[in-house]
This record gives sequence, C-alpha cells and structure tokens, in this order.
Amino acid sequence: MTKMRKKLYSTFGKKVILQVSPFVATSMLASSPTLAATFASSFGELTFTNFNRENAVFEAINDANASAETNADDSIVNFRNFSETNAEPTPLEISNVAESLIFGEGSAYSACAETMPRFFANFDVSRNDTLSFDFTTILDLEASVDKPGVETVNAAVNIAFYLLDTTGNKTENRVDFLNSTQLEPLQISQNNILEYFTLSANIDALGKIDFFNNTKSKNIDISSDLSHFDVEEISDLGRNRAISTSVNKGSVKRFFDIDRNVTLLAFKNTKSNVKVP
Repeated sequence: MTKMRKKLYSTFGKKVILQVSPFVATSMLASSPTLAATFASSFGELTFTNFNRENAVFEAINDANASAETNADDSIVNFRNFSETNAEPTPLEISNVAESLIFGEGSAYSACAETMPRFFANFDVSRNDTLSFDFTTILDLEASVDKPGVETVNAAVNIAFYLLDTTGNKTENRVDFLNSTQLEPLQISQNNILEYFTLSANIDALGKIDFFNNTKSKNIDISSDLSHFDVEEISDLGRNRAISTSVNKGSVKRFFDIDRNVTLLAFKNTKSNVKVP
C-alpha cells in the first residue's frame, strides 16, 4: 500500500500548487497479444470562480492511496494517481484536478488507486452583505475488460462542497475539517450547513453497478447539467467498455444579516479498481 500526502496553509497572497503523482509498475514483463487486459480511469475536476470578495484564508491537503499485486508470471499492473490544487489570489479562483488510472494485463492480478483531495477557503462576511461565487464540476469515468465475467473493473468519483457558518470557531477547529475525507456529522451542527452540493458516479465495464447521484441545497442554481453514460462491446473478442461523463455549472449566493465567519469546504475522491480473476 502506498500513501502520499501534501499539505499547505496559506493566505491568498500567491499561487499555490500541490501535487501527488506516484506511478508504480509491479513488474516489467513483455506483454503478449493473447493476454487479457483491463483499464480503469476516474477523473474529477472542481473549480470555483467569480467570487465577490478576495480576502480569504486557504488550506489544502492532497492524499493518495494505491496498492498493486500480481499472482502469476504472465501478469503486470500499473497505476497512477495525480492530484493538483491551485489557488489564484486576484481574481480569486480555486480549483482541483484529480485522476486515478490503472492498466493491467495477465491472468492474476489486482490493483486499487485512489485520490482524496480536500480544501477550504474561509471568509469574514459583514452584516447586510453577500457571499457569491460560481462553480464547475467535471467527472469522466472509464472501465474496460477483455474477458467479461473473469475480469472485474470499476471506477468512481465523488465531489462535494459545503458552505458552513463557522462563526466563533477557532482556526484549529476549521483545520480539523481536513482530517477526514468527508464532512463528519459530529464536526458541525446541521444548522450550520448553509449550502451544499454533492455529485457521485460509479461504473463497471458491464454497466451493471452504474449509479449517478446529485444533490444540492435550494440556494444553489444550476445553469448547465450535461451527463452521458454508455456501455459498448468492442470488436469480435467480446471486449466491454463503459464510460460516464458529467459537466455541471452553477452559482451560489448567500445573504447575511449579521456579521459571520463562513467556510467553503470541498471534498473529492477518485477511485479505480481492477481484479483478475
């Protein structure tokens, strides 16, 4: 099992780039056209733009987990995790791009690759003022097998962000949000969750366990929502390939009648798995 983390705490005074990009091959055997192959890819992107204010405090963590194992001399498996978080100060813009890829070939192997980036931006909002911003989410999943029923492949992406009332919270309490890969129920009262947006999808190469789920609070407006899912059989060899893509664009606008400290908290997860047989 390989685990990597990079962490940064900063005000928005400069551009911030975090990267986690391991690549591991369990072996380097010559491939054979008679061997079956698997491929899994999960990609997710989350971008926040057009903030109506620029003064903020920012923190981000990029985590990645991966494991790979071969159980036969004819097998190879490679994986790659990548996650990059950028924060631009003027105009304020925050984005994360993450991807988990696996390619395998042979008769007996397994692998898992996963990224878990998360970040927050913290704002002070004055009485009778608003906080507003736009966002874009993109997910792209692919899973393919040469031998359906023998090879198992799936890919998943989860994207979520929350606007939290953190008035009175100490700085270290806000940082604790990043200790988990999702918002935990005990971390903050439900009454302090002002807005939320979640998006998740999961596919396998046969399309049998596909799901797509999207939820949001009432003050989040979606201006564009494009989704596509397809399962196809490629060539006469019976190779199956499934793909799922989604692009969402929206905006958030929240009015505050008293002084408030507000935290924009975001979580992402990309995960790919393969197993033969």
